[in-house]
Amino acid sequence: MATRGPEPRALGRLASLVIDVATELEAPLARAPAVIAECTAVLEGCLEAQRDAGGRDESMMTTKDELKRLARLLGVVDRADLAIVLRQIRRVLGRLDVER
Repeated sequence: MATRGPEPRALGRLASLVIDVATELEAPLARAPAVIAECTAVLEGCLEAQRDAGGRDESMMTTKDELKRLARLLGVVDRADLAIVLRQIRRVLGRLDVER
């Protein structure tokens, strides 16, 4: 049976590490390389788990759900983050174009 993507625990760890990286960027860079390396490793693990999360049919359902989620974000996202959401939508639409 296919996994459902990264575990919530791994995502929580990743979120914590992303905050640590942001904090380190505000302070002297003594620990930054180690924190960035750890964050990158956890991120890659989460991305790998997401890639392993299923076949094409499940992927299409995920794409549909992702587009709906991104559409909801358009209404609530801060203006500063709007470009990120737009790029995510472009990425998802590009993925659909390649799959067909």
